[in-house]
Amino acid sequence: MGEPLALFALKADRAEVRAASEWLERTAHQFDVPANKALALDQCLDEILMNIVMHGGSSASQTPVELSLAINATGLNKEVAVTVSDSGIPFNCVEAPSKARASSLEEAEPGGLGLAIIKGLSSRLAYEFRGGRNFLTFAIQI
Repeated sequence: MGEPLALFALKADRAEVRAASEWLERTAHQFDVPANKALALDQCLDEILMNIVMHGGSSASQTPVELSLAINATGLNKEVAVTVSDSGIPFNCVEAPSKARASSLEEAEPGGLGLAIIKGLSSRLAYEFRGGRNFLTFAIQI
């Protein structure tokens, strides 16, 4: 794994999610991440941060959410990885099942597709809980 190239911290608050998105956009541009890949990263980050805000519990708001971006290269493969660390309720989204897709519009319910979006856009997803914090890394091949 590559060393973090950029770090950012924010509160687990809906109003802060936009600032995280702007940080990711600037950082991705700085490290020449293709625009379509940066957009996919941003979609994943937005889903993850909103899940922390909505489901992380009171412990999530007590300490900053920390973000880091790294670029990893092995052989011909190169990926950009973002790690999100929070002190919310432990939740391993890697092992959690994604919500089943509705077979018709009548059966469809709003929400609940965040995990499917994250898993669908990421080329790699890893979770760890240590030191009272969730560490979720999502990566996209570039």
